[in-house]
Amino acid sequence: MAGRMHSAGWPAIRMSMSSREWHPAFKSCITGTRKQTSASLSNETHDIHKLSARANLKIPGSASHRRLWRHFLHRFCENVQAELRRDYAGYSKEIDTACASRALEASLGAVGADQGRMPNFSAGGEAALRGYSIEHFGRVRLLGQLMAQPEPEWLEGRVAELFSRGGGHHNDIHAKITTPSHIDLFSLGGGPGYDYVSAVALSEYRCGPSVRAKVYEYERQWKNVVSSVERATNSAALSDCHHSCDFGGCDVTLPLGDIANEDLAKRVADSSEDNRIFICSYCVAENAVALRDKNWAFFRDLFEEAGEGDLFFITDTTHRLWPELAGISKDAGLRFVTPHIKAGKVGWQFAAMKNGHSPGEDYYRKAINKDLMERFKADNSAHLHRLERGYKREDRKVRGAKYSGEP
Repeated sequence: MAGRMHSAGWPAIRMSMSSREWHPAFKSCITGTRKQTSASLSNETHDIHKLSARANLKIPGSASHRRLWRHFLHRFCENVQAELRRDYAGYSKEIDTACASRALEASLGAVGADQGRMPNFSAGGEAALRGYSIEHFGRVRLLGQLMAQPEPEWLEGRVAELFSRGGGHHNDIHAKITTPSHIDLFSLGGGPGYDYVSAVALSEYRCGPSVRAKVYEYERQWKNVVSSVERATNSAALSDCHHSCDFGGCDVTLPLGDIANEDLAKRVADSSEDNRIFICSYCVAENAVALRDKNWAFFRDLFEEAGEGDLFFITDTTHRLWPELAGISKDAGLRFVTPHIKAGKVGWQFAAMKNGHSPGEDYYRKAINKDLMERFKADNSAHLHRLERGYKREDRKVRGAKYSGEP
């Protein structure tokens, strides 16, 4: 991957309002590349169209630009959810998808997050997966806020370079602007396709390029759900960027070179793909036992094989495993950060970028980060100790239920 080199810094982009008024790269966001608003569009679609237009009058990275992004992402998610409900309405009139997903959600908590073992996603059938895909859009907002973090500078700058039209590396507004024609999104254990929704929303908001995503998933029953989410997301999109989302097999508990990860390994090694983002959402904690048994082989291989400038966003229900990922990132020459996100699910998440010139030591230069890592380690030790004592998560209480009086 040595042939793929980017600049080391990717500084955050700052432009004056006057410069943005005339620059063609920004004018095109409102003219040629946007779909025309008509009376046939829903109020919600019209609303996000207005939010996107307003965003183009703001300075990227400013507080007002970030506030608009949160509003835009919320509305975008509502539109996708509405499309999904319409799509699922004819799926089965005999099965309540929301009810079918409750057993899966309980298993994800008690078996996945607590014990670190993969739950049985096929138990509830496709109805449970469809119900899950509608009810958990907080994951989309969480990832969306993580990708749009205003700091550190290297993360904001690289995201701007990939997603913003005219977001190339430059300090002078008169400099030549380079925009990628597309972004390659690798959704590892991507389940319902939420990573695709977040990436498309950010690209639409920033007038960015098309998103070419592929969900790499162990449970094949997600395939039909991902297709539905792709259609719903593309229906909510404003531009004519022709976003797409494919589906393939993967097992993060096995080394990258395993036959189960053959297609993914070939693409990771392909030096022609240089606008890449790898996302792993809610997949680490539920596979913690298997990952540790293999000494984190999958992520070690992936981080080592990654090219300069590749981005990684990892979200989960807990921060307990971040110290182990941080160590792997540091060994592979990745810069990383653990920002505290307050959207979707409040907590610390993980973001990293392959950059051999500035390895992970810079994270530990701040005392607050050292303290955070120690806290993460302590929380993990306490959790493992609880499990040794026989801790078991209680079943979710049913609101309004009364005690029957029977022993």
